[in-house]
Amino acid sequence: MNMDLQKLLDPFPIKKEAELVAQSIAKDPKHVNQLWEWCISNEKHSWRATWLMDKVYDVDPNLVRPYIPKMIALIPTLENESKQRQYLKLISCEPLPKDISGEFINRCFDLLITATTAIAVKVHAMQILYNFSIIEPDIKNELALILEEQMEHGTAGFCARAKKLLKALR
Repeated sequence: MNMDLQKLLDPFPIKKEAELVAQSIAKDPKHVNQLWEWCISNEKHSWRATWLMDKVYDVDPNLVRPYIPKMIALIPTLENESKQRQYLKLISCEPLPKDISGEFINRCFDLLITATTAIAVKVHAMQILYNFSIIEPDIKNELALILEEQMEHGTAGFCARAKKLLKALR
């Protein structure tokens, strides 16, 4: 079976349809690589593939795990907010590799402190930085200060997550 992901994702599927497509992809893992190739393409709607990758993760995280280091490598230079959101969400669900790049961690800090960053992106960046603080406790104080500062202008959802992480940081 040759799956034409672009046809399946254009027009944008409703959540239920996306879940069915994700289940089909999970049944035949060679399609995950095809999906990844579309995720990293410059196609107009390639961000939809990143959304679908998240749905595949929900079905079988093991199929997506091999791509996490590739997502980490893309984040420092990635400008597409939709792709950032999905990749950061997936990265935040997994333990960080021991050899995580400083460039990636710095990018997460930048995304967290930049006023124009979408809230969902900030929340996933905050979670990743918290996960990193478990490996590298030296950043706990800096992260706590940034979270407190960001809470002054944060949404209710952002503040709820920040409070939870601040409690864990202390």
